Amino acid sequence: MERGRAGLWKGFLLTLDQAKAFDRVNHEYLWPVLLWHGLPGRFVNWLKALYKGAESFPLVNGWSGWPFEVASGVRQGCPLSPLLYVFAIDPFIRRVDRGPLAGVWMELAGARGTSLRVVVYADDVTILASSGEEVGWVMLEVDRYSEVSGSQINRDKCETLCLGEGDPAFDIQGTLPEPQKTVKVLGINFGKDEDYHQKNWEGRLKDVGQKVDRWKGWFLTLRERVHLIPVLLYLGTVCVLPGSLWATVCSLFFQML
Repeated sequence: MERGRAGLWKGFLLTLDQAKAFDRVNHEYLWPVLLWHGLPGRFVNWLKALYKGAESFPLVNGWSGWPFEVASGVRQGCPLSPLLYVFAIDPFIRRVDRGPLAGVWMELAGARGTSLRVVVYADDVTILASSGEEVGWVMLEVDRYSEVSGSQINRDKCETLCLGEGDPAFDIQGTLPEPQKTVKVLGINFGKDEDYHQKNWEGRLKDVGQKVDRWKGWFLTLRERVHLIPVLLYLGTVCVLPGSLWATVCSLFFQML
């Protein structure tokens, strides 16, 4: 974002929205991927046994329907599920990261620099594209991955943000939706022409203020009260707290603690 603001990089930030990501993992694709990553065959067989014969049934207004076999997806609420999904999407991420994308060159303190091409957290995928050819290649790889893994990209809900001065020398018409003024990545709104630090903090503090007003009437222990802190720490790792809002943060903590 800062490279784009400084005119050092021009292109598109693409966020891919995956439809029912955890529910669409193809088991016949997942098991070979786990073996390819080096997991022991016995462990993979245990997982197969866990998922073999799994059934679900519809429940509508208290009435249950006939059970049916679950042939895809990872189980909701199971602590293994996020890890299994990470294994499932890893080949696609490796393919994108090692592909022909130019990316944004990042200098790393005490280490050799690298090009940032893709940022991923579970099913939240953000890709940096510098040309129309790169966008076309990314969408081709998305289709290839979808074909073998069972995943499906909801193109209408994907978001794009133009970075850099002026408009890029290429467009993405017909590939993804038209660029928006802001895109949301892991709960944080990023924008091109506005101070997204200020906007994000104002929105977060409004939510926190509502929680504080609701919690003040509860008899919470100090341990329970400090659960408010991580909500702000996460935002603080990405967006600098504006000086104008410092007093508001102090006031919220004073009320809470």
